[in-house]
Amino acid sequence: MMDTLAAKYRSHFPILGTSCYLISNSLGAMPREVESELQEYTKIWQTEGVESWHTWFPFVDEVSGLVASLIGADAKDVTLIHNLTIGSALIASCLDFSGKRNKVVYSDLHFPTISYLWQGWRKYGAIPHVIESDGIWTETEKYIEAIDENTKLVALSHVYFRSGGLQDIKPIIEHAHKMGALVMVDSYQAAGVVPIDVKALDCDILATGVLKWLCGGPGAAFMYVRPDLQEQFLPAIRGWLGDKEPFEFHMPSVTFEHGMHRFLTSSIQVPCLHTARPALRMFNEIGIDAIREKSLQLTDRLIAKADEHGFAINSPREASRRGGALTIDPVAQASSLRARAGSPRHATKDICDELIRRRFIVDYRPPLGIRIAPHFYNALDEIDAVIQEMRRILDGN
Repeated sequence: MMDTLAAKYRSHFPILGTSCYLISNSLGAMPREVESELQEYTKIWQTEGVESWHTWFPFVDEVSGLVASLIGADAKDVTLIHNLTIGSALIASCLDFSGKRNKVVYSDLHFPTISYLWQGWRKYGAIPHVIESDGIWTETEKYIEAIDENTKLVALSHVYFRSGGLQDIKPIIEHAHKMGALVMVDSYQAAGVVPIDVKALDCDILATGVLKWLCGGPGAAFMYVRPDLQEQFLPAIRGWLGDKEPFEFHMPSVTFEHGMHRFLTSSIQVPCLHTARPALRMFNEIGIDAIREKSLQLTDRLIAKADEHGFAINSPREASRRGGALTIDPVAQASSLRARAGSPRHATKDICDELIRRRFIVDYRPPLGIRIAPHFYNALDEIDAVIQEMRRILDGN
């Protein structure tokens, strides 16, 4: 069953011709236009040599602007970073943790790299406070209780990577501001599938990458900083491109560029800007609201089909609490179904591996199960197919 979005855009993604590709929350499908983009990159380098930088440096702002328009930001308030870890470290290096206000709050559902970073920042005085969740979602009230007058920063996960649970971040941001704390939002699992408006949210810092739902491949990530905070932030992690006059090669101290360019460090990752551009243009053409509507149709169907087979759904069921992915455990169904099938019990990971072998591309995240992440280019029939294939594997077929 092909809807308007899938009918119009599906042909742009070659892997959909060979696979049932349902893992866009891990690595978005590659647009076919990426190939010609990379050819453009090599042509510029080949013909212009070192003069290519006159094209490449402005390219940062062009692609950053495409991301900005998807998160409700002005183009000048977003810039390129290497990844979420480096972005977090850049912000951490701007902050003073030597006083009483040294607490960093985040959920145990956050992607581990954030915990690793902030646990490492203990040597600079940061005190991580990890909120315990139910393993699927974190109650807003738990954030409210944890954020107090000692909190320096809240590291929020917009959508949780294991369960696909969508956090309502606005009340958390509002409370953090009342307590005098900053908030940094990780929207890697949200951007491209969930509408974001950093101005309406009064968001301090937001980082995201094009690797996942934004279908831009690995290597390019982007960070927004609220305009009134930019000049206050003087990152200790600093590089020559953050200088106001980088080609004057000042020593020994940096004179920070105004605005977001102060967060640039060393040479920019040009190829991944080329791989990011085609899908970002496409997303701006479609609009995130339309993509969100399609996403909810797909995950509604996924919930219904999983329920038909008695598969456990380890993600929030409410539309307001879920992002674009669901995590399902087919082994957690009633044991009588397995017995009736007459086949040996399959571990959930084994089922995931077999699905991939059969070209149903999903992945496994312990302890919750198999992540299924359909996108705007998927058809409803593919939802039916992946659940039916799980049933076949359980039945020994």
